This record gives sequence, C-alpha cells and structure tokens, in this order.
Amino acid sequence: MQLTFRGKSYDASFPTVEAIATSESATFLGKRYARKQFQVQQRHQPADELTYRGVRYTH
Repeated sequence: MQLTFRGKSYDASFPTVEAIATSESATFLGKRYARKQFQVQQRHQPADELTYRGVRYTH
C-alpha cells in the first residue's frame, strides 16, 4: 500500500498474523467463544535518513 506523510511517499507493509485455535473458551457479555492464540511475525524496518529540528539522523 502506497502512503504519503508530509510529502514523502512510502510503502506500508503489514505483518502477517497467524491465529491458532486453543482448547480454552471464554465468556464475554454473556456469550461463549473459543479463544485463539495470535502470532505476529516481526517486520523489518528499513533504515531511513530523517530530519528533526534541522538535525539529520538514521532511523
């Protein structure tokens, strides 16, 4: 997905989320549901040269 912030374009990447069903169940607002365990893969952040108050740094 192509996004723009303050005139600079960048590609947004969304990490994949894997849901694994567990044997547990819970109740919320009077309704029962099966609980799941979520695993989110870490995403790589690209190094960017940024400027804050006139000082340049690498993120």
